[in-house]
Order: sequence, then C-alpha cells, then structure tokens
Amino acid sequence: MLHVVDKSGSNSTLKMIVSRQKLFILFAFLAICLYVTLLNPASYRGSRSFVVDYENDVFLKDGTPFDFVSGSLHYFRVPHQLWRDRLLKLRASGINVVSTYVAWNVHEPHEGVFSFAGDADLVKFVKTAQSLDLLVNIRPGPYICAEWDNGGIPYFVLGDPTSPIKLRSSDERYLAHVKRYYDVLLPKLKPMLYSNGGPIVLAQIENEYGSDLTCDKKYKEFLYNLMKEHLGNNDVVYYTADGWDMHHLICGPIHDSNVLTTINFGTKTEHHDAYYRMRGFQKKGPLVNSEFYPGWLDHWSEPHQCRDTGFVNSQFIKMLVSKLGKVYVNFYMFFGGTNFAFYAGANHNAGKYQPDPTTYDYDAPMSEAGDMTYKYQVLQSTIAKHRPALVHPSFAAEAKNSTKKGYGWVDLTEVLEFGRLKSLATCHHERTKPKTFSQLKQDFGFVLYEINEVQGSELDVLKITDPRDSVSVFVDNYYVGTIFRNDPEPQLQIHHDFNKLSLLVENMGRVNYGPKMHDYKGIISDVYLDGEKISGVNKWDMWCLPLNNTDKAAFAKSTILPGPGSLFRGTFTVSGTPADTWAKLTMFSKGVIWVNNHNLGRYWTSVGPQKHLYVPGVWLKEGVNEVIVLEVERIPEKREFLGVEFVDVPDVGECHY
Repeated sequence: MLHVVDKSGSNSTLKMIVSRQKLFILFAFLAICLYVTLLNPASYRGSRSFVVDYENDVFLKDGTPFDFVSGSLHYFRVPHQLWRDRLLKLRASGINVVSTYVAWNVHEPHEGVFSFAGDADLVKFVKTAQSLDLLVNIRPGPYICAEWDNGGIPYFVLGDPTSPIKLRSSDERYLAHVKRYYDVLLPKLKPMLYSNGGPIVLAQIENEYGSDLTCDKKYKEFLYNLMKEHLGNNDVVYYTADGWDMHHLICGPIHDSNVLTTINFGTKTEHHDAYYRMRGFQKKGPLVNSEFYPGWLDHWSEPHQCRDTGFVNSQFIKMLVSKLGKVYVNFYMFFGGTNFAFYAGANHNAGKYQPDPTTYDYDAPMSEAGDMTYKYQVLQSTIAKHRPALVHPSFAAEAKNSTKKGYGWVDLTEVLEFGRLKSLATCHHERTKPKTFSQLKQDFGFVLYEINEVQGSELDVLKITDPRDSVSVFVDNYYVGTIFRNDPEPQLQIHHDFNKLSLLVENMGRVNYGPKMHDYKGIISDVYLDGEKISGVNKWDMWCLPLNNTDKAAFAKSTILPGPGSLFRGTFTVSGTPADTWAKLTMFSKGVIWVNNHNLGRYWTSVGPQKHLYVPGVWLKEGVNEVIVLEVERIPEKREFLGVEFVDVPDVGECHY
C-alpha cells in the first residue's frame, strides 16, 4: 500500500507545537510576575493610587471616588497584644480608616537611642490594621499634643535651661533633632504607603500648627520637604489639621497644591460655619473634620468629662447628610486607651498646672478596656444607615467585649523603706546647684535631692519658689509634707529639728500644649530654709530614680509600718486564663503602681477623678503575680489596710457634661 506524506500538514503540526511552547512560556512569565508582585509591594506602584480630586471635592482610590469614616486609636496607649482586638472593633463599627499619632518620645526615648519593638512596633500596628481591611492615616508630628508628655517631643529636645531650644521652629538645633528622627522613622513608613501595597493613604504635616504662636513658615517648609524626600511627592495625600478659628487658619495650612487643608471641631460647632470659614483659605478639595470629639480629656482634681451620646450622634449625622457635599469625619478619640507608665501630659491654663490622669478613657465609643459601649452601638447604627457600603458584617460578628475579673484583696507584706529608695538610683551627682531632670539626662519618674548638715530647727520654713512638680519633703528620712506646683505659697513649715533634708521630686507630666511647653522638671528654682538660700550654696546629692527597675528592689519583711516614700510588694494568684481587671487603691493617696514589672501609671485617689487603674489581662499570668506600690503622701494607719484590691469594674470618675 502506498503512503503519501503531506508536507504542508507536517508543517502545520510543527507550528502548533511551537505555539504551545510559546503559550507555556507566556503563562510561566505571567506567573513569575504575579509571584514577584506579591512578594514586593512596591511593584503595586501605578496600579494603586489614593489622591485628592480638588475639582469634585472628593478622594479618589484607584481612580474611583472613595468614602470613609475614620477613628483615632493610638498604638502607644494599648499593649501590642491587644492591637488586633481594638482594631477589629474599630472596623466592626463601620469605620474604615484608623488614625494614629506617632509618639517621638516612645521611639527615641534618649538621644540617638531608637525603639521600634514590642509596644513601639509601629510597622506591625500598620500591618495589623491592613489585615483588618483598614486604611491608615499617619500623624507623625513631630509634635502631637495628644495629652502626652511634652506633646511627644523627647525631653532632651528642650535643650539646656540656660539656652533652651525653640520648639516647632526653624531653630537649627531643633531641625537637627527632627531630621535625625525622621531619617529613621519615615523610611519605615515608605513601604507601608498605599501606592506601595500598604494601607497608609494620609500623612499629616506637623499638628495643629496654627495654635502655636511661633508661626514659622520656614519650619513648615523644612518639614514638608523632609517628608517628601522620604515618602515621595505624590505617593501619599499630605494634609494639615487645625482649629477653625481665624488665627489657626492663618498659620496652620501649607499653601501648596499638594497639601490639603483640614479642620478640627467638636459637637458645639455647626459644621457649615466651620467649613464656610475654611473655604476662605482653601476654595476646593474634600471637607474633612480631622478631629471630631465624641468625648473630652480629663485632669487630676477636676471632674471626668463626658459628651452626651445623642448630641454627638446628631452632630455626626448632620455632617453625613450635609448640603455642603460629602464630609469626611475622624472621631478623636474612637478608642482612648491608657497613659501607662509616666507618659501622661499636662495643660497649663490661667496660671494653673493641670496634669492628666493615667486613664485616657476620653468618654470614647470604645472604653479604656476596649468595650463597645452604648455610644459605640449608636454610632455603628448611624454608619450602617448613612454609609452602608462601609460596613463589614464578618468583623461585626467577631467583635466581642473582653472578660473582666476581680481578683480581690492583696496584702502588701514586703517593703523597701524610703531610706533605701536610692538603692534603685541609676545616677548620682554632687553639685552646689541642683540640676533639672533633663540636665541629669532623665526623662521620667523621680529625682531625690539631698542636702546634709543643714542644722534645721523646729518651725523652720522650707520654700521652693517654682517646684516642678510634686515635692515630698523628708527630714532625717521622716516625711513631713508635700509642696505642689499649684500651691499659692510653695512652702512648708517643718516641726522638727533635723540635719538632713531630702526632696523627692516627681515629674507629673510635661506640659503638652501652649506657650508653657518648655516645662523643665525637678528643682529649677531657688530653695530657701528659714529665709536663707540653700540652693547654689550647699552641696546637694542628686539621685536619679526613673523607677524602671523595680524588679531589682531588695524588699524585706517588716514589722514596723514605714512612712511615705516607701515601696511595698505583694503577690496574688490567678487561676485559669487571666482577664482584665482594675487596681483599686482606696487606702492610699498618691503614687505609682506596677504589676509584673509593668508600670500601670500614676494614681492620685485623694483628688480623683480616676479611682481605679486599668490592668490588661495580657499583663497577668496564670499562677503567682506581683504587685508593687510606691506611696509618696499617706500610708494606711493599720497594717491590715496596707493592700490593693483588684476589682472587675472601672472607676474613672462621675460624668460631668
């Protein structure tokens, strides 16, 4: 049988094989590209964008109009183990953008020493937000206010009292500090920008700069250029945020086409009044309320501030249905949290120093312990009604309030009495003139100033012309009283003969807002004893006591009830999974408390409004737990009253509307 070969068919088959090989190579190439893209977020550039549409007064995300409701939640006010819980509840409310300040003094506690781990792991916080479908508004300061010590600016940036650095200005010394910090911080944020595959869509320049009397245009330009150098010209939406008063809008905004002007106002302001004024400074662009206040801040010795839920909600609704067009709202704060350790700041108004308490509950929609309150539920319903596209049902189903437990009374059975407190000192200096905290390179806590052979006599009057802030006075290690910064006459009559005078000075929080921000701590003024000046004359011993090493304290059993200025220790047992609780210090007056080497913060139960201090369950452990208390004013009269009670309810004070 004769077989005939069709050459044209053979050629066709060959072409088909080659085509399949090319197709395989193409698919392989596309697969590799996809893999590389997933590994390298920067490759998203060009396909992801978040910009301002000034003509239509909206934000555009990937070219499409984008709507958001935002909530403030500061990573540095909650243990990192709880970030996901708080962010989840934020997203479950319908909020789709989280706003956070960046606290400089958390990340550079001492000059040139940087921290970005644990509770300071900002990148982890941002990534956690992204995993929960949240975009991020980053507010890197360098000044943040925030009722945070020195507005977040580290103590060393103040400079020496003899030659103070002009903060938030073009003072070359200040700019050098800022540049050193930003050169470390901003490169960490760059990969997290939305255009690079991350969640950061907004970046604030400075913070409420219109409120600062410096009004330094050169400084604003320096900051803006430094941010562009690290984050790019158009890779993130830059903006400023200020009050809506005329003088705020004169100095706050940056008049550049790439910088959006936004304003802050609370429930007492009608939004149309604020935006009509703002339009005098920026004719076009989205209307943003960068800080809408559902609550307010507290001070020691003043009532706990609250805002009526119904009124907050009604003002919120007005913005959501505004005839002015779309209004973007950020709740400050949606979750307040806690000023753990010594980070609480202070205000200074009408000649009065106003230190902030440890709680930053703020009467926010989420409580200090992260509970979804009635205010939360009302606002959640409003968002669902007026912005239904923002709601994420699966997150709402997952969000739950935490379990609370009361662990009962804990006896404090061991003591390190005041006379041995200096065993915890991290530095010791001798000078004829007392040095300030910053001169001693100490950020927080206490400094003990001692002077010997003063030969004080009964009825001598001790006077400190400008105490900063609370001075516990001891003669021969015996507590005789306290001189406080706000005392009309900062003096104390001593009813004992003595040889040694000891002044335990507590930094209660540097002023974080206004012209009094150069708030040096310690003995910064003259000290007089019975009219004779003893500062700058006699030799002083100074002991640094930041008290970040209480785990090294040599406690001992004592049958004698010691006086104020002493540390007390006790233990308690937790069975099962640890839960959130609160430390109730009814029998004490003023001091600091630690649990398992975590500084919970200051207590001042004798003045309030806060009575109980929050203890996160993640800081407890199953089994034996340790509690340490430093009391500087009043010790219980009987040993059986020397203790702490752990209860299952907070007490931040009775609401004052």
